[in-house]
Amino acid sequence: MNSEILEMSKKLGEKIKESDEFVNFKNSKEKMDSDKSLSLLKESFDNKKEELNKEISLENYDKDKVKNLSDELRNLYEKINETPSVKEFESSKEKLNIFIKNINEVIYETAYGKDNPFFSECTGSCDSCTGCL
Repeated sequence: MNSEILEMSKKLGEKIKESDEFVNFKNSKEKMDSDKSLSLLKESFDNKKEELNKEISLENYDKDKVKNLSDELRNLYEKINETPSVKEFESSKEKLNIFIKNINEVIYETAYGKDNPFFSECTGSCDSCTGCL
């Protein structure tokens, strides 16, 4: 019986890979990974981080230099997170996570005997909802 359930779980996983949520997530990740301007920002971030680490490792490091490097790192980090490809990726990742959370909730509630899982607690208001299946 357990092997049958595991096999069904694999099939569900394959179906999830065909969902709009997963396809959008995969496409946005590929877009983000191929974003040249983002790659340059990440490279600058890594270089500044290395420079900061070297400075901090000095016995008598320059506190002003450390502060400036830290500020530059923070600015680069913000720029990275504000790039359209990162924002799109984060949004698609969140939507996929909600979708999978909803699926898990249906499985859990069904396994514990609810007749109409997930939808049974619907209030009719979408304001506080995490999404419908």
